Amino acid sequence: MTACRLSPLVAPLLLGLVLLGCHQVTGTEAEKTGVCPELKEDLNCTQECGSDGECADNLKCCRAGCATVCQMPDEKPGSCPKVDLPLTPLGLCRDQCQVDSQCPDLMKCCRNGCGKVSCVTPVF
Repeated sequence: MTACRLSPLVAPLLLGLVLLGCHQVTGTEAEKTGVCPELKEDLNCTQECGSDGECADNLKCCRAGCATVCQMPDEKPGSCPKVDLPLTPLGLCRDQCQVDSQCPDLMKCCRNGCGKVSCVTPVF
C-alpha cells in the first residue's frame, strides 16, 4: 500500500470543499417540529424527499412503506385553547379528529366543551 501526499496548496482547497459539502447537507436535513402521521404503504416506492428540509413550509419527510413523501405533521404549532373557562365554549359532541393532520390548514385537534375532540384554531 502506498501513501499519498497532498501538496500544501491542494490540502486547504480540499478541506474547504469538504466543509462546504457538509454545510449544504446539514442545511437540508434540518428536523422540523411535529410527528409524521401513520401513512398507508406506498407500493410504488416513490422517493419524494430525503429529509424534512426538502419539503415545503412545515411539511415533514415521512415514510410510507418503502416510499418517502412530504406530509403535514400530526402536531402543528400553537396550543389548544383552554376549555375550563367559566363559560366553556361548546363544540360538536362527537369526535371530529384524532390527530392534528386531520384538521385543515393550521387548525389543531383539541378537546372541546363536550369532552370530545374537534378541529379548532390554536392559541399562539
